[in-house]
Amino acid sequence: MRAARRAGTLRTMTQVHGVILAAGRSTRMSEPKPLLEVGGETFLRRSARTLRQAGCERVHVVVNADAEWAEDAVRGLDAEVLHNPDPDSEQVDSLRIVLRTLPDDVGGVLVLPVDLPLVAAETARAVVAAFRAAPGPLFLPFHNGVAGHPVLLGRELFTEVLDSPLDEGIRSLIMEHSADLREVAVTDPGILIDIDTPDDYWRYIQQK
Repeated sequence: MRAARRAGTLRTMTQVHGVILAAGRSTRMSEPKPLLEVGGETFLRRSARTLRQAGCERVHVVVNADAEWAEDAVRGLDAEVLHNPDPDSEQVDSLRIVLRTLPDDVGGVLVLPVDLPLVAAETARAVVAAFRAAPGPLFLPFHNGVAGHPVLLGRELFTEVLDSPLDEGIRSLIMEHSADLREVAVTDPGILIDIDTPDDYWRYIQQK
């Protein structure tokens, strides 16, 4: 009986939910980034698939409440859809919306901005596996010594995200907790490729 209880506690501690941040205005792209396509699917759907394949028990996506594209984009998406009412807010504000909804048995969140569609599922899976093997507050993938996305935040940081200003968003959290950071070495350059402009889209996706 004790062994069963310990196993149940371990599963609770290591349950990970995925979070897709997709509520921005896409001003530099001049069209909604979640609807751009790579490999025949939208950035949004690819991101959701990546997080599911990483082993996340559930996936949450935060979209702009006023975005005309949102209703069609999320239809049939295997994710819980949440709305950010402020299109001018920061990404960390969207993350806060998700954290306020999570049950107590979620041990961590794997956070992926929608404008990093080239992150490999194997990379996301490696970050989740590192957390489940030895739970901690902060995990990041590194490619050639450079940190990228997705970021995994353990539950012990949830209150800080919710209650602290974090002027530079998740970056502030990473700098504050650099001593606790667990590095996950990967061979995936996609963790560093942020598609923000039409030039980015052409360079990294259209011309491939």
